[in-house]
Order: sequence, then structure tokens, then C-alpha cells
Amino acid sequence: MDGIPVKSASVVVNQSPPSPTTAKRLLRIRKMSDMCRNPQVTGHISTIPIQPKDINEAWAKLVINQHRIKHFQPPLPQTTVITRLNVNDCKKSSGDLSTTCRISVDLKPTKDTTSNYVFIAKLLPADDPCRVYVFESNVFEKEISIYFELLPCLRQFCEGTALENLMPDRVPSCIYGSNNCDGAGVLVFECAQERGFKHPSDPEGLSLDQVMTTIKFMAQFHAIGSALLITKGQLIKLRYPFLSSNVYSSPQMAEGAKNLFHIYTEFLKSVSESEADGLALKFTKYCNEDGAAREMFSCLRRQVDNPFNTIIHGELWEKNMLFHEASDPTTTEASDLTTTEGSDLTTTTDKAAEGAKPEKLDGLRSIILDWKNAKIASATKDLAFFLLSSTSNNLREDCLEEILETYYSIFCKSLQILGVNTGDCQGLSFEEFRTDYAVSTKGAFLQSVCVLVQELTFMEAKLFITEPHHCATHIQNLGQYERRALELMYDRTLNQTHFV
Repeated sequence: MDGIPVKSASVVVNQSPPSPTTAKRLLRIRKMSDMCRNPQVTGHISTIPIQPKDINEAWAKLVINQHRIKHFQPPLPQTTVITRLNVNDCKKSSGDLSTTCRISVDLKPTKDTTSNYVFIAKLLPADDPCRVYVFESNVFEKEISIYFELLPCLRQFCEGTALENLMPDRVPSCIYGSNNCDGAGVLVFECAQERGFKHPSDPEGLSLDQVMTTIKFMAQFHAIGSALLITKGQLIKLRYPFLSSNVYSSPQMAEGAKNLFHIYTEFLKSVSESEADGLALKFTKYCNEDGAAREMFSCLRRQVDNPFNTIIHGELWEKNMLFHEASDPTTTEASDLTTTEGSDLTTTTDKAAEGAKPEKLDGLRSIILDWKNAKIASATKDLAFFLLSSTSNNLREDCLEEILETYYSIFCKSLQILGVNTGDCQGLSFEEFRTDYAVSTKGAFLQSVCVLVQELTFMEAKLFITEPHHCATHIQNLGQYERRALELMYDRTLNQTHFV
């Protein structure tokens, strides 16, 4: 990718030295990290390891006990011996706001305890500019609140309906979270990969099956958020004020996004000689670097005055997903509520709920990761970003209408199951939904440019540390991501709605 520096680009930039207050916080967490590793400090168990090498056996036991308590098991005996503790970096993409590691713990076998535990931990980011931003934005405090308060609230809201078992297997199982007033924090999750879930691996983007299983879940999740806002909207906004904000909105982030748009412009210039329509000129005309960042952050918070206003994920793209082919095709869950084309969506709530039963799995399951940027906004923000960032232009050309119709049908059916009379809802027609999706594509396009450029520079940087025998595959994958970044400019909805 010509013109892109070897150092990975980031949406977080350090415009100036941190404030004196933030500098003191950085110093305190460094001292805390030193304390964790100091063998002279006896009896000290830090609940917040600052970096992977701070994770020790005492802390690992603390996490295992939290896991056992969650699964209604007694804590480990005091005499339990850890025979092996491995902590490995497992970062799979270019995300800035955390360090991710895999923790594997072997215990001396006994008849009363499991001998191996595997967890995924999110810690403070390694780079100081990103740490500064995490401190100032209280990112860990928000994410911990999402996993331990907001998502349980949504699950409780569904109790007694066909959707009550929707979320436990579709969002990460968070077993431990801790943060302090300095902004340091840690989250620990059960490792879904131990259950066969894997990151998507096709550099050309998600398959239609992967898209559909995600769309079906998100339609139901969005319906839950919408129904909750309809019935308890003011209370939810007061209880979770972070839902009205965006973690990516600051001068640091705006400057970082501007840099990513500049890199994208240079990339388009490098390929546009063979393009008849001047892609770089088109981009700078409709998305100039100075205004694009402001417009993107504004679009991320866009709300609507209809049931499509809901609680969205905020960063719904392939790098925040795991997929697994179900081994038991008879397993059931409330995951496929598709109604037939032309069905009457004004059916009374009682009748809809009476006919709603869990459906058989369609074979493929997904887990949606990284909910730190959840917010109240139009559901089509998630939908548009997901499709533009994670699928090929060919898939969108061939299947967009099928995808939108499937989502819309399940969303409306789910609202009925949750007690919302869709016949009384204003702005709920498919035409209005389709129009709102088109509006959302502009901000989603800019967001997709950012994540794809970050991913491209991350992949380029990895080329320099990749084993020679893997370089050919790595370069091929890089080329596929470049093609996807380029083909954003050819998206039909964008060219019919915004690039005109």
C-alpha cells in the first residue's frame, strides 16, 4: 500500500504532552506495575494488573475463584498449587484502547478441581498516548458497567419471553472486572475459543451465512433495546449516562481520524491512475479530511424519533466477532424469527407472542465482542457499519436487499414478542427503515475507512516480523484488504445517496 508508513496508524494521537494530572496517573500506574513484580512485597495481590507481565499466580487464583463462584462452585482450596501459568499476547487486530492476552493456568490435579483454566484478559493499552486517552475517557469504567449492569438489565427485560435465552451465548461471558479512580482497569472473559469459536479468517470479508447469523442476532438485540427505551427510556438514560456519549470523540481522536483519512486519500491516488472516475478526487470532494472526522463522530451518535432508536454496539465489524459451526443441529434458541414476505406486522401483541417459539439453529453461531462503545443511536448505524466494513462489495451488490428485509422482519417480530404493538409505531415501515439505512451509510463509510486503514497499516507493520515462509500468504491477505478498502468507493448505496 504505497504511501503508508511502516508504523501502524492509529485513531489515537498524542497531540501534546499529557496534562500534569494525567502524567501523575501514568507515574502511579508504573509504580503499581513495579509493585506487582517486586518479590519483596509480600501478601500483595493487585486486582488490576497493568500489563501482561504483572499477572501472577496469586491474581490468577483470584480470577479462577471468581469463575468458580459464577458457576456455583466452591473456591479453590488454600493448598491449591499452580503448576503452570502462561500469559500470551493474543491481539488479532489494530485496536488501540486495550492490550489483550490469553491466560492459561494448570493446577496440580485433585479430585475436587478442574486442572486447567483458560481466560482472555483486557488490560491497559501498551502505548502511553492510548493510555492517556483511556484514563481521560474512563473507558474501562464504562465497559465494566456495560458487562455487569447494562447487559444484565437487557437480559432481565426479556425474562418470560421467547428471547430470554438470546444473549448469554452471544455476548462474551465476563467473569471479572476492576477499575480504579486513575482510569486503570482490567476485564477477564471466559475463552470462547476453547468452545470452538474462531475469528473469521477470510480476508475477502464475511460470508453470507456469517452475515445472516449476525444480522438475526442484532435485529433481536436492537429490538430489546428499542422496547426498553420505549417503556423505560428516561430511566435508562439517567442510570447509564454513558449511552449518550461516544468513546471516540475528542480532539485526539479527531486528529487521529484526520490522519487516517489522509492516508486513505494517498492510497486512492496510488490506484486511481487506472480508474476513470478519479477516486481520490471523489473522496476529497465529499469527505474532505478536515470535516470528515467531525461528521463521522456526529453520525456515530445520530438518533431517530422512531423504534429504530435503540442501544447499539457501536463497533460492529468482523474483528469483534467469533463464529462456530454448531455440532448439534437439533439445538434450539430464539435466533431465527424471520417472518414470511408480506406478513402482517400489525398483528396484536398477544397473538404474536402466542405464536413465537424458539427456532432451530441454522448451524452457525456468533459471539459479538468488545461492547465498550455501546450507545443510544439509530439501529441502522450498526447495520451500515457492519456491512461496509466487513463484507465485499460483490456481496452487498447481490444480497443487500435480502439482508435488510431479513433484519427488518426479525426486528418487528421481536418488538411484538416484547409487548410493543407495532401497529401503533410511527416510522416503522420498511421504506422508512431503508431510507434511514441509506442516511447511516455516510458515517458508516467514514468509520469503515478508519478501521480498514488501521488494519492495513497494522498488517503492513506485521510483515516485518513475519516468518519468511508466511510472507506470501500475508501479502495476499493484505491485498484483499486493500481491495475491500478501495471498493468502498463503489458501494451502490453510497453512490446513490452521498456521492452524487
